[in-house]
Amino acid sequence: MDELGAGMIRRDRELLVHLSAVNTRLGEAVVELCTHQDGGQLPADGLRALGEHLQHVATRLLTRASELESAAPATALDQEP
Repeated sequence: MDELGAGMIRRDRELLVHLSAVNTRLGEAVVELCTHQDGGQLPADGLRALGEHLQHVATRLLTRASELESAAPATALDQEP
C-alpha cells in the first residue's frame, strides 16, 4: 500500500472514531438540552450548538463519501506486477 492509501485509511479511521464519540455523547447532549428547557421550550443556543456540531460531522461524512465515489477504481493495468 502506498503512502497516500495509508493516509486515507488513517483518515477514515479518525472519521469513524469521531463519529463514535459523537454517537456516545449525543444522548448526553439531548438530556442537557432537556434540563435547560424554559417553560418547556428548548434553548436556542443549545440547539444551535448541537446542530452545528452535527452538521460538521455530516459534512465530513458526505465529503469522504464524495471522495470515495470520485476515486477511479484500480484496474489490472494500473497495478504493478
